[in-house]
Amino acid sequence: MPELRRHYFLEEYCIIASERSKRPSDFPVARAVPGDEKTCPFCPGNEEMTPASVAVYTDKGVLSLGPERVPGWQLRVFPNVFAAMVSSPMPATPEWIALPGHGHHEVIVDSPLHRENPADFSLGHLEHLLLVYRDRYVHYSNLDEVKYISIFKNWGKEAGASLSHSHSQIITLPILPPLMKREQEAILQSSFCPFCNIVERERTSCRLIAEDEHWLLIAPFYSLAPYETWILPKRHLCNLAEIKELERKSLAVLIKKVLGSLRSLLDDPPYNFMIFQQPFGYHLNIRIQTAVSKIAGFEKNTGIYINSVPPEQAAAELSELCKSTISPKG
Repeated sequence: MPELRRHYFLEEYCIIASERSKRPSDFPVARAVPGDEKTCPFCPGNEEMTPASVAVYTDKGVLSLGPERVPGWQLRVFPNVFAAMVSSPMPATPEWIALPGHGHHEVIVDSPLHRENPADFSLGHLEHLLLVYRDRYVHYSNLDEVKYISIFKNWGKEAGASLSHSHSQIITLPILPPLMKREQEAILQSSFCPFCNIVERERTSCRLIAEDEHWLLIAPFYSLAPYETWILPKRHLCNLAEIKELERKSLAVLIKKVLGSLRSLLDDPPYNFMIFQQPFGYHLNIRIQTAVSKIAGFEKNTGIYINSVPPEQAAAELSELCKSTISPKG
């Protein structure tokens, strides 16, 4: 029978329709289709096709050389041409309530290889990417007008990726998004950290997928999408800037495990990789939601999502794959 499940600590719900339960092979395959490297603006040698870089990461460190080509780069950061938020917006419309779209929107090309799948990133490259996320977070967290920093990765067209070359994005906002505001208010009203409580309770639940000394990987009780996963630090951390080196190395291993397991189980599904964090008063967490099911009228009409794969089933399947995905040395 269907279950109406409530968010861990918010007044939000999802429906786990176990009688609709599907096998991994029942979901439509939606692979990223590589394009032509010669015309890809994210490929090495095509740097002039994008705005000037604000940061270029190589083996020698971080460089900021504007439009100049930097040979041997591993990751490159530049403003998004089709920015959702800009540093100098036009005045807002006088109708109803509107604020200028003041913010920043950056692209992180997270691999120089046009056809590289994030599940194939080496552990060292994943650690490097996490450092880039941290650097850009720290950069924007020092700006007074920035109230929230959204760091995310869309993989696959169905998940919103407009280009098949692997990349991440950063968007800053002058407001705190409604979801984060609700979570933060619930945390402030509680006598303990709800996320720390999730870590403690899910460590012994059937939704546990994998864990190590520093991190926990679960299929959340409140799963909005089939095979949704959350990564939470066992130590109370608010943001990426607080992560220590050993924790970053450990996190890279866990990310590689879960991305590899999702690819094996669902034949390279589209997904959204999202980092939730705050300067203080929060508990850092990473959520990976697959885009293998459709958001239709019921979801849009109610805000309640129907998930056809119980998280307990997802955890069992992903747990077995995580055990054999990679060795600690990757």
